[in-house]
Amino acid sequence: MSREEFTRLLGPYLDGELSEEQRETVERYLAGSEEYRKLAAEAEELTRLAKNDRPPEVSAERWRKMLSEIREGGTNQPFAVVSSRPRWLAPLAGLAAILIIGLFILSAGPNSSEKPADPRKDYAETTDEEPIRIKTLDDDDEEKERKPLDPRFDE
Repeated sequence: MSREEFTRLLGPYLDGELSEEQRETVERYLAGSEEYRKLAAEAEELTRLAKNDRPPEVSAERWRKMLSEIREGGTNQPFAVVSSRPRWLAPLAGLAAILIIGLFILSAGPNSSEKPADPRKDYAETTDEEPIRIKTLDDDDEEKERKPLDPRFDE
């Protein structure tokens, strides 16, 4: 039995909730291991303390004294409010955000006196127009290739 299995069964063993077979298994391990006996003793002590844990007795005289202190306000201390930042900072930040958004909207919108810009060509579209060319030649090789087609070289 692993330590984890033993600790899982220890609580029910101490409470008397295990079957006869499980109880005998736990007792065998307790008899054979000092470490398991220490674990069981600590768990038993904690269980005993938890069952017998009661608040300390308070005399009637002490209760009357505490009640009179509360009524007189002798134990009440005023709260101190601690502020980590000035209160005007949040509204000011909100106003600044609104101003920036407004300026962005006004500058991004089309001006009625100007013609809207032509849309850019979408190179992802496939059309039968001129194909997209990618430069694969050096400048010298490109010039040699264009030379027979270029009228400037006819002499």
